[in-house]
Amino acid sequence: MGNQMILVLLALALFSTIMMNMYNLILDDAKIVYNSMLYIQGQKNADKYFQQIEAEMMGSSPLKTFSQAYTDYSSIASYENIGGSIYYISLNTSYCDSLGNTAYPDSTYMKVDVQMTVASPAGDTLYIGTQNNPFSTVFFSSGS
Repeated sequence: MGNQMILVLLALALFSTIMMNMYNLILDDAKIVYNSMLYIQGQKNADKYFQQIEAEMMGSSPLKTFSQAYTDYSSIASYENIGGSIYYISLNTSYCDSLGNTAYPDSTYMKVDVQMTVASPAGDTLYIGTQNNPFSTVFFSSGS
């Protein structure tokens, strides 16, 4: 009778350990999924700025000239609340060549860099477009 009781206690300890490990793995996976959702939303947010600049400069009746867009979107720091998460956004413009390289800039090409940070509910800070590797696109002057 004593051996059976010890075996039952060992079985309970084993199954409770397995269950705790399973719940821990599920929570880790949920954190990965939620951080990925925040990261994808940040990418969409960066694309929104690129589309806005393109629409303002290259529409049928341009709202901004190339030089106006260069000065208006240079060194912008703002934030947006999307779905309860606050995205801190930094936009920078610089003249570049047609490939986006800034070593030998040409005033007919403009590179727009977008960097963001957002705090996840787990307390981590997600960097979406870092200083060394921002989301970037190159715009060209169409003569307007």
